Amino acid sequence: MGRPREFEPDEALDAIKEAFWRLGYDGASMHEIEAATGLRKQSLYREFGDKRAMYAAALDHYEQNEVARAVELLEEDGTARRRFARLFDELIRERDDRGCFMCNASIDQAPHDAAARARVSAMLKRWIASFETALAVSEPYRSSAKSRARKAAQLAATYMGLRVLIKAHAPEKTLRAAADETLGSI
Repeated sequence: MGRPREFEPDEALDAIKEAFWRLGYDGASMHEIEAATGLRKQSLYREFGDKRAMYAAALDHYEQNEVARAVELLEEDGTARRRFARLFDELIRERDDRGCFMCNASIDQAPHDAAARARVSAMLKRWIASFETALAVSEPYRSSAKSRARKAAQLAATYMGLRVLIKAHAPEKTLRAAADETLGSI
């Protein structure tokens, strides 16, 4: 009989995600991951698989937690403009300078790894679909799938651009101007 697990897998996965999010795939060595989780390499491999599998699990964890919280803001009552104003306000207020893990992964690993590219692409499709759903509560987006798709793409670009600007420590005035300009077009 094996030894009982002495750690909470979700807590370890959260720490793994933070290491990859902060350092990127190559920067997050197994030593860094061990330090972040407080676990030895063997325990990590046994629970999550190799480093590549840990990265995939970290991206999934990001979508299930951080992306899901953003989607919840879009699902609250209000017009389409109000829903996106709430999302952008929260983003700017938090000023999370880690950037967007999905954006980071699309630059860091997606160009070099087909599995990472597929995972990021699927996550982005679901993210844009949630934008379309939020837009569908107001006209002209409710009655025009084409308008809804185009506006969702613009809003996704603005959202990700804001995440990058926040990571670069852009002034709040710049962030608000970009958000307000986009919101004015809804």
